[in-house]
Amino acid sequence: MSTNKLWPYNAENIHPGFSVDCVIISFHKGKLKVLLNKFNLEDYWSLPGGFMLNSEAADEAAYRILKTRTGLTNIFLKQFYLFSDPKRTIMKQNIDFVERNETTKGEGQWLLRRFISLGFYALVKYDEVKLTSVEGELSKWYDINILPNLYSDHNNIIKTALDTIRTMLPVIPIGYELLPEKFTMTELRKIYENILGKTLDRRNFQRKILAEGYVFQLEERKKSQVYNAPILYSFNLQNRDENFLGKF
Repeated sequence: MSTNKLWPYNAENIHPGFSVDCVIISFHKGKLKVLLNKFNLEDYWSLPGGFMLNSEAADEAAYRILKTRTGLTNIFLKQFYLFSDPKRTIMKQNIDFVERNETTKGEGQWLLRRFISLGFYALVKYDEVKLTSVEGELSKWYDINILPNLYSDHNNIIKTALDTIRTMLPVIPIGYELLPEKFTMTELRKIYENILGKTLDRRNFQRKILAEGYVFQLEERKKSQVYNAPILYSFNLQNRDENFLGKF
């Protein structure tokens, strides 16, 4: 990949004033994770994003960005909000970016324009993601509740994505998209607790999940050195596209 920090974009090949930001969410070790990027010369992290090329639709731009960042093509992806506040960008950050990077000097002035951004959220399985290595840039998973210093309004974009997912929980197959084929009931419950921001009663959660028929118990337990290893469950794929799980 080019070392040009604006690659593959320039003032002529993008749709003017329009950007895309992706909130890529996974689940690992009981926590919801969000993928962030950071240029080595900058003091803040940002969401994976970019610009819509003149030859693309917004969804195509988002899928391109996601494939570049995760190596995945079959991704659960949804638009959720258009961020258009005229003050959404901390322009000083863009000015510093242009001035501090040798490859952008003289050709990055278009970055100082006003941009609106279309937000997408994506749900991915942590172990399936292959983080790409780009010279001069870092990619890292962060606990979605413990975030570093973020670029411009990206904290608000993440918050808005979570609020949207919280509202849509009854119709989003969130567990199916985040968990492996076989999982424990605790892992599924932790996903809901992370999103809802509250502790759920273990027995009531399990009773409700099994009663709805979207999850079924397997005749095996998770491989573990712990005595009385937890029972494994799986999703009923016939119900994947229906209202997946109720409210808690």
